[in-house]
Amino acid sequence: MSQTPKTLHIVLNGVTEDSRVLKCAWSLSNAGWDVLVIGAAPSGYSDELTIGYARILRLPLKIVIKKENIPGILRWLTKGETMLWFVTGVLRRLRKYRRKVTEKLGIKSEVVVPNLNRAVKLITPVALGFAPDVVHAHDYTALPIAGAIVEALRRTGLSPQLVYDAHEYVPGVAHLTKPMAALYTKIERKYSSGAAAVLSVSEPMNELLMEQLKVTKRPTIVANDPLVEGQQPSLRHLRNDIGITDGVPLMVYSGAVAPQRGIQTALAALPQLEGVHLALIANPKNKSVMDLVASAPELSDRFHVVPYVPNSELVSYLSTADIGLIPILHRLNHEISLITKFGEYMQALLPILVSDVKTMAAEVRKLGNGEVFIAEDVNDFVRAAKLVLGDLAKYRAAYTDEVLSERSWERQAEILLHTYNRIASATPTSRMHMPFVVSEATLLEE
Repeated sequence: MSQTPKTLHIVLNGVTEDSRVLKCAWSLSNAGWDVLVIGAAPSGYSDELTIGYARILRLPLKIVIKKENIPGILRWLTKGETMLWFVTGVLRRLRKYRRKVTEKLGIKSEVVVPNLNRAVKLITPVALGFAPDVVHAHDYTALPIAGAIVEALRRTGLSPQLVYDAHEYVPGVAHLTKPMAALYTKIERKYSSGAAAVLSVSEPMNELLMEQLKVTKRPTIVANDPLVEGQQPSLRHLRNDIGITDGVPLMVYSGAVAPQRGIQTALAALPQLEGVHLALIANPKNKSVMDLVASAPELSDRFHVVPYVPNSELVSYLSTADIGLIPILHRLNHEISLITKFGEYMQALLPILVSDVKTMAAEVRKLGNGEVFIAEDVNDFVRAAKLVLGDLAKYRAAYTDEVLSERSWERQAEILLHTYNRIASATPTSRMHMPFVVSEATLLEE
C-alpha cells in the first residue's frame, strides 16, 4: 500500500447538490487519500470540478432529455421551455401509469437497473486508469454500478474494497415499484455480503438494514451532520434577501421541496401566526415551490422563496432566522433518520420545529432544542411555533459546545477515516486542509 491510497466514489446525481458526497470527498482528501468522485453530468456533456484536493468527474451516466434532441415538429409544438417541461412531465406520468397497470394486471416484464450498462461502460476505463483501493457506492442506485466496477477491477488483478453507503432504506423509497424495489434489494444483499464496510446514517436505520441486507454485523454509522470547520461566512444575508429587519419573527426551511416535505402545513399556519415570515431556501423553479407560491397569493408579503447558497455558506446564511422547520410527513425513511438539515439548523443555533416523525422528534425532546407537532396538523403547528417564538433563548440554550461537537461532520469524518484506513490497511499522510469550496465546472472535450 502506497502512502497515498486511492478511493473512487460513485453517485448518480450531479454531486454539487449532495453535501454527504462532498463532505466525504473533502475530508478523505484532506486526510491524505487520493479521491476521485464520479457523478452524473446534468447537461449530458462531461465536465470536471474539484472540492479541496478531490476531483469530481461528471460523465453522461444518464440520458438527459435536451431540447435539441427532440424532433423539430415536437420542438415547434412545445413553444419553449415551459411547454417542453410540460411534455416531458406528461411522458413521465404515462410511463409511471403503464408500470402501475402492468403490475396490477400481473403482466410480467423484464425489470432492469436503469442506466447500468451505460454507466459501467463509461466508468470502467476511468476506474482502470485510476486503480482505486476503495470503491465507495453512494446510495442503492450506485451500488450495482460500483459492484460491477469492483468485479471488473478484480479481473485485472487489482484488489479494491467495496464500501456501500446506504443513504436510504430501499423498502421505504416511495417512488420505487415493487419489482424495482425487489431488484435493488437483491442487488443490495449480493454486494453487501462481500462489502468491506456498510455505512448507514442512524441507529434506527441500522435496525432495519440488518434485516433488509441479511447481515449479522451492524453497519457503521456515519451520520450526515454538517461541516463546521469548512463553513464560510455567507456572502448573502437572509433577512436582507427577503426584505425584513432583525426582530421580525422568521421561520426558515432549507432544501428539497415536495409534497411529502410538508411545507404546505407551515404555509397554511401563517394566517394564524401574525407578523411571522416564512422563508424557503430552494429552487424557485421547482414545481412544488411554484405550486406553493401560487396557492397563497395573499401571503406573498410574508412567504418568501430565495435560491440556494453554497453548502459551505449555508449555516451562516441560516443563522439570522428564528426557527428551522422540518415539517415532513410520515414516511418510512423520514421516521428513521436525522436528516442533514437537522444538524445544519443546530449549527446555525436555530430552535427546531419538527413533525412527530420518530427519530427526529425523539432527538428534539431529548435535547430540548425545539418543539414537536403532529404532522399535517395546522393548529398543532401553530401551537408549537408560538411556544418556540415565545422563548427563543430557552431553546437555543440547548446548544452547548458538547452537543454541537457531537453533531458535527468532523466527528463523523473520524469514523469514516478510521473505517477506510482499516479496510485498506492504509496509513496516509494528512495534508493542510483546503477550503470547502466547489470549483467552477470545466467542460471536457468530447
